Amino acid sequence: VRGRQQRPISESSNQAMSNVGSFGCEYAKRGTAGCKQCKQKIDKDTLRLCKVAANPFSSEGGEMKMWYHAGCLFSTFERARATTRVVESLDDLDGAESLQDADKKLLQRLIDDLAEKRRNKAAGGARASPKKLVQTTLPVSPAGKASAGASAAASSAAASAAASTLPTRAPLSMAGPGDSPEDAAKDNAFRTFRKLVAEIADRPGYSDKTRVLAEFLAKGSTGGGFKGDLSLLIRLLLPGVERRVYNVKDRQLLKIFSGILGAPIDAMQELLNSNGDIAETVGIEFDKRGSGAAKSSLSMQEVDAFLDRLAGLSREDDQGAAFKQLAAKCTGNDLRMVLRLVRHDLRMNAGSKHILDAIDPNAYAAFQASRNLHDVLQRALAAKASPVKRNLSVRAALMTPVLPMLAEACRSVEHAMRRCPNGFYAEIKYDGERVQVHKQGQQFSYFSRSLKPVQPHKVAHLKEFIPRAFPGGDNLIVDAEVLLMDTKTDKPLPFGTLGVHKKEAFKDATVCLFVFDCLQFNNDNLMLRPLKERREVLERSMQEVKHRVHLSEAELIRSPAPLERLLKRVFNEGLEGLVLKSLDGVYEPGKRHWLKMKKDYLHDGAMARLRRPGGAGRLLRHRQQRRPAVHLPHGLPRRRGHLANRLQVCQRLR
Repeated sequence: VRGRQQRPISESSNQAMSNVGSFGCEYAKRGTAGCKQCKQKIDKDTLRLCKVAANPFSSEGGEMKMWYHAGCLFSTFERARATTRVVESLDDLDGAESLQDADKKLLQRLIDDLAEKRRNKAAGGARASPKKLVQTTLPVSPAGKASAGASAAASSAAASAAASTLPTRAPLSMAGPGDSPEDAAKDNAFRTFRKLVAEIADRPGYSDKTRVLAEFLAKGSTGGGFKGDLSLLIRLLLPGVERRVYNVKDRQLLKIFSGILGAPIDAMQELLNSNGDIAETVGIEFDKRGSGAAKSSLSMQEVDAFLDRLAGLSREDDQGAAFKQLAAKCTGNDLRMVLRLVRHDLRMNAGSKHILDAIDPNAYAAFQASRNLHDVLQRALAAKASPVKRNLSVRAALMTPVLPMLAEACRSVEHAMRRCPNGFYAEIKYDGERVQVHKQGQQFSYFSRSLKPVQPHKVAHLKEFIPRAFPGGDNLIVDAEVLLMDTKTDKPLPFGTLGVHKKEAFKDATVCLFVFDCLQFNNDNLMLRPLKERREVLERSMQEVKHRVHLSEAELIRSPAPLERLLKRVFNEGLEGLVLKSLDGVYEPGKRHWLKMKKDYLHDGAMARLRRPGGAGRLLRHRQQRRPAVHLPHGLPRRRGHLANRLQVCQRLR
């Protein structure tokens, strides 16, 4: 790894590196964040804890913080499996040193209570998982430490348990029947992988990075083409895509390798503070002490097996034993690269698109649609081997969420007509929750906009009504909004009423699904078809179930006047707005090629503060932006407030 040519990272940005699975604490700054457990707001200046999780909105890695009340987070730990990482001491919480003494005592009491409950739960034994049984039957020395043999047994059992839960990843070998095993071994060597990463990192342009990988796949190590495992190579090049969670962060890695190398941890911490790179810090100490192998002999398969094993370990002793076993086979550069894989950052400044474009021009779009990397690679190879030259098809995979197509703000009617001069569908934008419905026979899956499963109480009833709405649909994928509908007025209810407690307040309302797009119907991939054809499929195949499953209302617009009339009607009825979609547009996962018109966006947001008819008197959400000065007619003074906004809107409309 050419550390001198990699981008520098400051100490502050180093703290922002991937710490998935770690915990932190602080006092709430604004009181706007909600607890992920009880769903209530966390009051300002109240103690709150966070768990760092993988960011589902990014295909190239990153993390997000999920906030909890202190008691709520520890209540989730009580129900967690023994293999799940929990807070075992105050040292596990970033920021604990800045807390008040009373809050430190509170957290310590929660930690002690949790430890006692988990011990009692494990001692019960009747319902303990194999992982728990291994941990509770270890012989313990008087000093409280498990023996070396028992620790190795625990580590092995943990790795086996983790391996059993990982998805199967069949190898995708590029070697032919007449190719020698030595050529495949060279392409599968971890040293070859390191060289490839360094070459990609050296190229400044994204197209150059793609070209480096394409040339490597065409030539391989020997010049006769790549003969190794393509699936494994791409997965290692994209560690943030198939994210394995390793319960280690920089502080723990320093402690582990300080013990392995016999280096003072304070000196390693000082070195880390200066270079901001845990991999380089450990690599320097590793080289300084002459540890490890003289020549790299690792294969990509060995490293992948180690990463699978590490993902299943939560105890620091087990993690240290695993690293020590691998380090004996590593050179300094091998160890650096392994740590970069653990940190989900290869430092080559190349994302999913730049890597997958080397496979096929449509590979990235196909991956965005299916999120199944192995299937995309397999189909790309089949397309290249076909005698008829064709690119990879973009299609969704049943029961796997598709990145939703999104919309950007539309500021005016004129903007809409410029973007879609040949006409567009103007669909009613309902104030509900986005849901993607997958049906395969009698099996159903529901995914949110963030690709997570939808809470059951919101969609449990749909299993009964979707087959009635799509009588001829054996398998399908539809895009929709789910919301409450008043059965007396036939009006949709505002956003947020789907909550468990709020829904009980609306006795005359039912959960209704408004379908607005279809991605697949009976094995027919519709994503590359224009919207007009997808809409025709819905109209032809769908039968509305009153108050349960409806087709989203849409109007064909070709001139400004009908759009203005529709906008006026939507706002008068208290609906959220419109979504405008080009007639010829295909479904592009993750792209913002639709337009949305809301009060928040029209007239520079001036209409956002007007009260919404039928909306229970609540104000529309509006962007916190500085409004332009209001120039009122007839010499009236400039004023800020509700009246000024109304006059401003009237003047603009006039």
